[in-house]
Amino acid sequence: MTRLARRIQQAQAADAARFDPEQHFLELALRGRTARKARAHLRRMEPVVVFTPRWSGVGRFMEELALDLAVGEPAVGCRTVGFQALQGRPLAECWQFVHHLFAQLGQRGWTPPAPTSIADRRGFQWAIEQALEDAHREAPHRVALLAHGAEFLPVELLEDMTNAWRDYAERHADARRATLLLAGSASAPWLHIGDAPRVELADFGEAEAAAAIVGQAGPVPVRHLEQVARFSGGVPAAVERLGAAARTSGGLPTRREDLVAALGPLGDEMRGAVDIVAAHDHLADRLQDLLSGEPLPLAREVDEPLVMAGLARTVRTPAGDATALRAPAIATLVG
Repeated sequence: MTRLARRIQQAQAADAARFDPEQHFLELALRGRTARKARAHLRRMEPVVVFTPRWSGVGRFMEELALDLAVGEPAVGCRTVGFQALQGRPLAECWQFVHHLFAQLGQRGWTPPAPTSIADRRGFQWAIEQALEDAHREAPHRVALLAHGAEFLPVELLEDMTNAWRDYAERHADARRATLLLAGSASAPWLHIGDAPRVELADFGEAEAAAAIVGQAGPVPVRHLEQVARFSGGVPAAVERLGAAARTSGGLPTRREDLVAALGPLGDEMRGAVDIVAAHDHLADRLQDLLSGEPLPLAREVDEPLVMAGLARTVRTPAGDATALRAPAIATLVG
């Protein structure tokens, strides 16, 4: 082979290595990016805090994340749980429930809790530390607790639980075998685990939303699928409802009013959020400004309540952070 031919062959091989036909999809896969970031930290046995916007489908996200961690390399065995049921429960009952969760790390199935007595915060923190040590010594593989709904836990319990993990992490700084992911509402900025990274659970990108709908509904015309995915805004709960409706009826709705009807109870929740915002003039005016779908420069005083309500999202633009309507479906509900 001549020198020129060899140079041409090397250049072609380099171009092929640089081009990945899946790259465009990966760059638009916003929710997948969040999952990859969380997996990377958890595989290194680092804790993660995830903030979850309203209607973000966090339970399904956790289950899929746990599956990815279990089948990948290195494998991590996960226990997933939601804390919503603990809202308003006595502190002692919350202690027992959370302690049992940690005691289950690395165990098969869900065994009945062993009798324990936790009398105060100090005893609770000690019990969590012991459970982490037991998992560290006895679990056949590395383990992680993936928990959402952290905003429903008493603040003092969260503090003691994260302190227990911190003490465990310091004792095993170079060889941790257990870690923790806590997910809470975007309205809980106080949620943290020491200096652990804090990420927001993104909605689906348009391509991700389309793929999720097809996964439920089966093959549909591409142009129609794109319209429905765009209508959903990638809001996970909306994508789930539209896909389920398409599976039941045998096809995707075509008219906007039919799409809204397909949202079912979720549409009622969104309409309720819009009605609450409409009762506040400054928020209603801001929502009207966002209906065009174009991002507007961030105005925290009015944008943060809209984000907490699930009606808007923060986006990055070349000019800096901005605010955009979360989904065209919301514009339809505003009318």
